[in-house]
Amino acid sequence: MKTGILSALGEGFLDLIYPSNIYCISCGNIIDDSRPYALCDTCVRTLKWANGRTCGRCGKPLQENYGPSLCTDCTDTEHSFEKGFTCVEYCAAERELLHRFKYKDKAYLGRKLAEIMFDRIRIEELEPDLILPVPMFRRKVKQRGYNQAEVVAKCLANYMECSYAGKLLVRIVETEAMSGLGALGRRRNIQEVFSVPRDKTDQVTGKRILLVDDIYTTGSTADACASVLLEAGAATVFVLTFASGANLMRTENNCVNQSTKGYIQIKY
Repeated sequence: MKTGILSALGEGFLDLIYPSNIYCISCGNIIDDSRPYALCDTCVRTLKWANGRTCGRCGKPLQENYGPSLCTDCTDTEHSFEKGFTCVEYCAAERELLHRFKYKDKAYLGRKLAEIMFDRIRIEELEPDLILPVPMFRRKVKQRGYNQAEVVAKCLANYMECSYAGKLLVRIVETEAMSGLGALGRRRNIQEVFSVPRDKTDQVTGKRILLVDDIYTTGSTADACASVLLEAGAATVFVLTFASGANLMRTENNCVNQSTKGYIQIKY
């Protein structure tokens, strides 16, 4: 109860500093507080919502004329996690929104991203025991000021009324940036990077875990985290991200909006 009160007070304090429904979180235009997720009507229709066909394993959006039920990555790769879910396809508007969230000292945007992710995951009726963020190396956290996955995961855990466990999975090696690396390079870059501390394995054993990150690309990071968690005794690992890269069959320049309606919770 005490934690819930403190969390609510924290949310209220943030709203005093960063009113959540005055400006659109994507374009910055003035909006009223009736707009879903603090998105203006234009941006709701601009974002590439992943509510059409999606990969049956990782959750990537699939184009309508693509036949298989798995994306090209999942057709060729075995994943450690059980299933992945995402909210939007990673195109221009999504990239700009996440860039400001991660690199422009706008951690408060994580609350709105978590609202979107909450509406996405409750459609699946998952009941995880624990919510964990993909960890960031401590030096990078110090440089940036926060781990964006942690910001979102904490808010999501509050919305889902689920236990948050941000210290059960740690990054023990600092890696080079994943951007610019191919699938093989990403997998090599992320090997033996994560760990569950020995004194915390009992907190993982038998648990259904929801792993949270901002972007899913090839699944290398998600697989590396899931493998470590499963080795530590987790029952299963699901993955939830705000954005996902496109199926390799098409390029970003050919991204097509699957729907202009967002998720079923959006009403306008």
